[in-house]
Amino acid sequence: MAVSGAVGGVGETRRGMLAFTGWLTMALLAVQAVVAFVFFFWPRKTGAFGTVISAGKVGDYKVGDIKYFVEGKFYLVRLQEGFIALYQKCPHLGCVVPWKADFEYEGKTGWFRCPCHGSTYERTGQIVFGPAPRPMDYMKISMKGDAISVDTSAIMKRDTWVPSQAVAA
Repeated sequence: MAVSGAVGGVGETRRGMLAFTGWLTMALLAVQAVVAFVFFFWPRKTGAFGTVISAGKVGDYKVGDIKYFVEGKFYLVRLQEGFIALYQKCPHLGCVVPWKADFEYEGKTGWFRCPCHGSTYERTGQIVFGPAPRPMDYMKISMKGDAISVDTSAIMKRDTWVPSQAVAA
């Protein structure tokens, strides 16, 4: 009789402790997995993209100038009609579209040309040829006196270039 009492008391405690330790380990691993998942997929705001960026003064640009802003992911273009801020991504598949000052097409030099699939755009962002379905997207520009600001959180799509899309200087 003494044997059954000893087995019941000591055996249950040991099993209970091992079960508790096992479940605690599983719970800690689950919490760790959830924390890692959230940390990995939570969007982190790095850099200035998604905010308003100062792009200088009107007097800093001549008609035809194109300046790339890495932190804002856009090109600021000075046109005859005014300024336009073109988003750097190609509307086709999202490749970064560089300005090619030395690229010549139809007797003109200087085009935006996508390195992925060859979509080519004018200074206005208007598509000339390639698989892109529409012109380059553009961003909202605001002027306070002589200062130019570009809102990189306001990316607008368009079907064609219209001179009213440029902000007059």
